[in-house]
Amino acid sequence: MFSIFVKSLHCPVNTININQLGRMEQSKKLNSENSVYQKLKIAIRKRYIKQGSQLVEVTLAQKLGVSRTPVRSAIKKLEAEGLVNSIPNRGAFVITPTRREIEETFLVRAELECMATGLATLHCTQSKIDELKKFIEFETAVFDKSNLDNYYAANDSFHLRIAEMSGNNVLCTYIHELLDRTRIYLILYDPFFKIEYSPTTEHLDIIEAIASGDQQKACAAVRSHINSSINGLQAVGELPEDYISL
Repeated sequence: MFSIFVKSLHCPVNTININQLGRMEQSKKLNSENSVYQKLKIAIRKRYIKQGSQLVEVTLAQKLGVSRTPVRSAIKKLEAEGLVNSIPNRGAFVITPTRREIEETFLVRAELECMATGLATLHCTQSKIDELKKFIEFETAVFDKSNLDNYYAANDSFHLRIAEMSGNNVLCTYIHELLDRTRIYLILYDPFFKIEYSPTTEHLDIIEAIASGDQQKACAAVRSHINSSINGLQAVGELPEDYISL
């Protein structure tokens, strides 16, 4: 009897079942965390959760019907993305950038990208132009599906590749940082549904200017494109600088 009992303890079937159970639990946990993260991010983007609002774990957990653990993980992820700011002994709050801060960030980005695009025209080859056009193909596909997160990722990749083509690593680093910041502003104000044309058209204008080797034309195309982003934010209605959330 004893030998049979020992064998049953080491039965591969039992081991597999335990492992499968562990994977299932882990999968459920990850799905729950991702679900909460997506819901909070959409709520912030759509302003269901206003800027400046405190994200209280207990309250959110009750409203979403989950434990505090996935809520805490979601808040940390939003903080890592820059949408949430955690203040010691106070809690986590949705960020509240001012109109001036947003405009200044886009203006600085425009200047640096003009410099990068101008340099990129000096290093332009047909293979690089073809590479940029492939970015446009992917960007168009995700834009048509109204996939906001994938679109912004594709958009950033396009701009960052041009910065890399400049051959200036310092310039590339600063543009990367500014792309991260401006993406946060676009997410906060969600101008995506207001866009009545594909922004990829302006990207094609930039590619055409780079291919022509005309630095002034390339710079003008970049300025026009970034101004469209600023106007897109204004179109959805920016909050005043003295806005507060109660």
